[in-house]
Amino acid sequence: MQKRDLRYGIWLTGLCLLTLSASAAEPVPTAEPLVPSRPVPFIAGVDVPRQKPPVPSVDPVLPRQGPASKAACVIPGARIVHKEPFTGGLEGSLLDDEACGIAEPVAFRSVVEGRIEVTLPASVIVSCDFARTVTKWLLQDVVPAAVKHLDSELSGIGSGPGYQCRRRNNLPDGKLSEHALGTALDISHFEFRDGSRVSIRDDWSGDTAKGRFLEAIHAAACNRFPTVLGPNADPNHKSHIHLDTGCHGRDCTYLICQ
Repeated sequence: MQKRDLRYGIWLTGLCLLTLSASAAEPVPTAEPLVPSRPVPFIAGVDVPRQKPPVPSVDPVLPRQGPASKAACVIPGARIVHKEPFTGGLEGSLLDDEACGIAEPVAFRSVVEGRIEVTLPASVIVSCDFARTVTKWLLQDVVPAAVKHLDSELSGIGSGPGYQCRRRNNLPDGKLSEHALGTALDISHFEFRDGSRVSIRDDWSGDTAKGRFLEAIHAAACNRFPTVLGPNADPNHKSHIHLDTGCHGRDCTYLICQ
């Protein structure tokens, strides 16, 4: 009985060892990733941090040779024709400098208020901003002064062409004139509906209705333009009033009224 039990024990031990050996030889299956039962939709701003909004850039300064924004120049009371931006001298100019030019040029034709229209020479080319200042001066200052001092309606002004690529006082060197930037205009006379005419050369400083008219509009111009030069300024301005919106002084607040 003991021998039989011993043989049974040996057989059982061998069977266990054989089973363990077979189990160790079998490959272990690779674990597969868990798959959700249904996909989760991606929601911007929740699943990932929201991106910072782009910093708004400052509008670049329009280069003189760049494209013009024609819709930007709106001047109540003015009749203008938009022109393409340009640099250098126009045909016939003595100076052709790339520093000359206008980024937003207009052909300034007339100003209108009610039944009153004041015309300018057809060739007056100036910047949009300068035309806006001239319009306010003509409609708000010059037209009322004509009625007050001359009892007549203003109908036109005589002036130079506005834009000219040249240096100050037409000198061969020195700083560019404001005319070279389209921010200046020289006015020689005024015309009225009754056919009369007021000349800067002939009627300046006279103790007459015409003289008082010129004195009034000169004073009003000094409240609108940084530079106003009339016959009292120097011999170069005996025949006209020069108006410009150039910058004077370190902070552009220095005014010249002569």
